[in-house]
Amino acid sequence: MGTWEEMKYGPIGEAVEAAREFSEGDPVGIFAAALSMWSSAISGSVVQPNGRPVVVWTAMVGRSKVGRKGFALDTATAVLAPSIGSFLEKRTRKGISSGPALVNTLFEVVQETQLSEAGEDGRVLMVEDEWATQLRRANRDDSYFDQMIQAWDGRPLVNTTKGKAGKREEQRVDHPLLGFHGHIQPGRWSRLVKPDVALGGVFNRILPVVVDRSRRLPTSMKNPLANVRPSGAITRAYAWVQSEPRVMSISDAAAIRHDNYRSELEDQLMELPEELSCMIERADEHVLRVACVLTAAERKTTVSVRAWEAARAFVEYSVASIRRLASEADSVGRRTAKPLPDLIREALQRYGGEATSSVLLRALGSRANAAGIKAAVEDMADVVMVRERLSGRGAPATIYRLVELEPAAVELPKPVKPTRVAAMVEPSEPVVVRAVKPVTEAKPVKAKKASKAGKSKKLATSKPRLSVVPGGPEAERPTSKTKPARKAAPKASASAERPANPFLALL
Repeated sequence: MGTWEEMKYGPIGEAVEAAREFSEGDPVGIFAAALSMWSSAISGSVVQPNGRPVVVWTAMVGRSKVGRKGFALDTATAVLAPSIGSFLEKRTRKGISSGPALVNTLFEVVQETQLSEAGEDGRVLMVEDEWATQLRRANRDDSYFDQMIQAWDGRPLVNTTKGKAGKREEQRVDHPLLGFHGHIQPGRWSRLVKPDVALGGVFNRILPVVVDRSRRLPTSMKNPLANVRPSGAITRAYAWVQSEPRVMSISDAAAIRHDNYRSELEDQLMELPEELSCMIERADEHVLRVACVLTAAERKTTVSVRAWEAARAFVEYSVASIRRLASEADSVGRRTAKPLPDLIREALQRYGGEATSSVLLRALGSRANAAGIKAAVEDMADVVMVRERLSGRGAPATIYRLVELEPAAVELPKPVKPTRVAAMVEPSEPVVVRAVKPVTEAKPVKAKKASKAGKSKKLATSKPRLSVVPGGPEAERPTSKTKPARKAAPKASASAERPANPFLALL
């Protein structure tokens, strides 16, 4: 990892070091912003040995307040404004978050300067101090990142618009000269720097640096940056650059080191996972661009070993920042994101089962773009995409609609013919049903006892009864608690004792 002592070089490094006394910003952050401003100002007049642009795109990644990103940017402005102030005032833009808007901005600047005394000048510096806002919008527009890649490479940009009377007009920028510098918080970096977009190559064209507050200035120092002195060396270098085009070259010793660095970088890329390697795979060209920019500030066209080493230290600091951001994102752990098809279903349900493409995009936010939604819906059986005209005029709108799926036919089993099964009851206690033996008549009572008792009483004879008694042997007892009374036998007569003579009845 490069250090500030290793990367501060030439007039720009010296100017940043002199301004540190009056700033709370991180010196690496000040240096990064200064490189973006200076490289954008000299773009078009200075090119790499292979003819490619020298613009250096940087981003400060730091927490709000304690990162002091804004203070670092203001310090870099104070350092360079005396030398390139007119360029910063006239060519700084912000709030660009779509491909067409980017091309239109560059095209308008070219058109405005074509008739000027100095001639065509398409230099533009994008400064996004709230880069998260622009990234959130740009994630919905695939063309934004494509146009950014083309601009960094110095390739033509083309945009087609509707002119007067509906006639299509082409906006073309053959030699885009775009600089960039942005600010973002670490937590938003991990959420908004999408892995699939990073694989496309746009983020490996930006050098992010993690920044923190370097010091705390006393409150009594009301306007500390007013004490920053202008750099005469940078002013002279800017005039030297503007005087004629400069094609940079690299010394033999620096070229050998650069070749060794490229070989080492490729070995590292082979060992790293793709989601990390795609962020640093252009580190070798970044080193060469930064070295050319630092050398131009010296009013030289040949990159020395010292300039190359300073550039390598800055790029290695950025690579270490990328590794740190990736490590922090892994340690904190991201919330498990729902699959895109589930998000689409939930959004459509909130809108009553259907929504236009624009409404669905707003509902999903930065989690999907138009192409991603279309691709996901193609694999969803319960969502269809249709083209319908919402009003009498205008082009048909793209509508996504939830549909009900027909239930799949299920073969029911054949009914089984019921069989007679005796009902069986299992009571909690065994039930015993027994017949109670009827009580027989008592033996006749002696006569003298009966006479003493007086008039004989009828004795009730208990009838046989059934008793259901839970349990065992006590079930044989009569249900009546009162013991039945004994019945007195009637006195037997003499005639009853002798059998009747059947012959007496004939007389």
